[in-house]
Amino acid sequence: METSELPLPFPAGRPAAYQVLQEEPSFDPGRPLALEMRTKTTDLAALGYQQADLAECASDFAVSNAFRILSEEGVAAMRQVCELIYQNRNASEGTGANRLGSYARGAGYRSRFIRDFCDSRELAEHISAIAGVSLGRHSVPAVACGINYAPEDLNRAIDTWHVDSVAFDIVMMVSDPSTLKGGEFQYFHGTKEEGQALLGISGEEGVDAALPEDRVITVPFPEAGFGFMQQGTHIFHRACRLLERAERITMIPSFEVLPASAPDATNSLNMADWEDPGICPELARFEIRRTAARLEQLLHSIDLDDSPGGLSERIDGALARLVSFSDKLGGKSQ
Repeated sequence: METSELPLPFPAGRPAAYQVLQEEPSFDPGRPLALEMRTKTTDLAALGYQQADLAECASDFAVSNAFRILSEEGVAAMRQVCELIYQNRNASEGTGANRLGSYARGAGYRSRFIRDFCDSRELAEHISAIAGVSLGRHSVPAVACGINYAPEDLNRAIDTWHVDSVAFDIVMMVSDPSTLKGGEFQYFHGTKEEGQALLGISGEEGVDAALPEDRVITVPFPEAGFGFMQQGTHIFHRACRLLERAERITMIPSFEVLPASAPDATNSLNMADWEDPGICPELARFEIRRTAARLEQLLHSIDLDDSPGGLSERIDGALARLVSFSDKLGGKSQ
């Protein structure tokens, strides 16, 4: 298998603020995983996206219903690990100050179990079949393995209306959903632009406000260990506030489109403003790797009859994302 067909491995080190778990279960795919196929999907066209929008997407897949991912043993192990990480969760800075109530990004730095789960070839193949495009664990560790917890303040939403900075992710319930009052996961039945316009926001910022009830879809979780998949850059979604205090833990693995030369909707420019430890070097690795893959692809496609102008355009296209990201970093250092 070509290197570009695999995600980047985790960096050799880890951010100093992240504490490695000393005791945790080991991950053997045959035991924690109990993968079942989704029984329902919605495509982007059904939400109102037009052909011009679809041409820029890796897949026309929008969102699925919840399907089983973990066995009962897998749920117990994942819950144990997530509870241990809770004491070392991220400070609510960056995106968290506006949106997330309580979370741990980069959980794969802290937990070998979670890293192996997110790296699982079986999981990647399963969700690739659902999305209709080749996917692998995201090469940016901060978003590859995320955990959302219930906020201490019940007046806060678990996550407000927003779109994601990565195209494909899973939202998997680790807690028992039958014990929860509130805390539903919902998405807007429409395009992200329409949802944002109704709430007066833009980009990927979040807002805790109401949308027309007849346009809001709630995704039910039958039990712990079930999760659904979404193309998060195009699904305007939220996790509601809890009505009563309870444990609510969701695991959010994110994925990138492979091979690395393929178009991928990761919004590195947005994530560069997050305050998570190590986020900018992580993003730099991601953009450099994908740029190198595009340049390698370009190298093997050049013909001696190519015009100078055409070559210039293709070179600029291969470099554009990395140049924009470098400019973003340069602006942050001033």
